[in-house]
Amino acid sequence: MPRDITFLVIHCSATPNGRWTTSADINLWHHDRGFRRKAEARVGLNPKLDAIGYHQVIYTNGTVATGRGPNEVGAHVAGNNTGSLGICMVGTDRFHAEQWDALRRLVWQLCAQYRIPQAPADPKDPRGLRGVIGHGEIPGVAKSCPGFSVREWLLAGMNPNPQHILQG
Repeated sequence: MPRDITFLVIHCSATPNGRWTTSADINLWHHDRGFRRKAEARVGLNPKLDAIGYHQVIYTNGTVATGRGPNEVGAHVAGNNTGSLGICMVGTDRFHAEQWDALRRLVWQLCAQYRIPQAPADPKDPRGLRGVIGHGEIPGVAKSCPGFSVREWLLAGMNPNPQHILQG
């Protein structure tokens, strides 16, 4: 049964900018933190990833890897996993152009697929979160993740601020 997805949450892996990191690496970190996927969900998608909390991971070369399936509740933002999908950019605050391109395409695709507004989510909206938001932009979350303002990125037409582009 499909979940009702109303918003996307953008994260970063909090790894050195440009360092190759995979969904398997993230899975190990999430396993150590006590996250677990249901066995029946693993049968259909990524059976070796038993703990990853994100639905998508964007590698430094722009490849988009799957983590949890879209019908699985994520483990990426406490209290807000039920209606969301989690997307993780590998790095901390500067990302390769290929990653920015992949993020833009993925957000467009998921917003169209789930009829999510391609706009910043308003955390003060009494109807609940709808749109795209950074992990640290959710009320009560004391993190700088994903290392850039998702709101500013969206308002700039999904074009990154040059200071957040990793060269080379």
